[in-house]
Amino acid sequence: MKSYLLFAFLVPFLISAQMKESGVAPGISTVVGDHTGVNLRFHYFPSHKMCFGLESNLFPQNDHALSEGMEVTFNGHFIFELSHHWGVYPLVGAGWKNLKHESGFRALTGGGFHGMYGRFAPYFEYIYSSGFEPEGIVIIGTFFTFELSKK
Repeated sequence: MKSYLLFAFLVPFLISAQMKESGVAPGISTVVGDHTGVNLRFHYFPSHKMCFGLESNLFPQNDHALSEGMEVTFNGHFIFELSHHWGVYPLVGAGWKNLKHESGFRALTGGGFHGMYGRFAPYFEYIYSSGFEPEGIVIIGTFFTFELSKK
């Protein structure tokens, strides 16, 4: 089992070694759905057409308590360019959501629309999250990209 996990972890990096450019991008956004919160993300771009990474959705309580819960997800996108600055993408992933009343695994599917203006990449995503508490969520935010290599 460990060798399969290692293989699954290394494959994206092996693929990225064959790409012309790569980068990383932290991002922050707003999450709107059954629970409203903040999305923090760190994605790896092996090329300008694909990315994948970790995200965390934090859901504060309404009565100013620290947190109602959180979700940690891993997802990937393949970007279809519409123009020099804009693209659309399907999204797939998985996550673990932990709320005060319940927690469990969730499968993620959806899509998004993003722009690319220098190092900034604003985006709009719709994600359907199935599992113990199915819901549709909207995420609006931006990435700030850092180039790792250019061949």
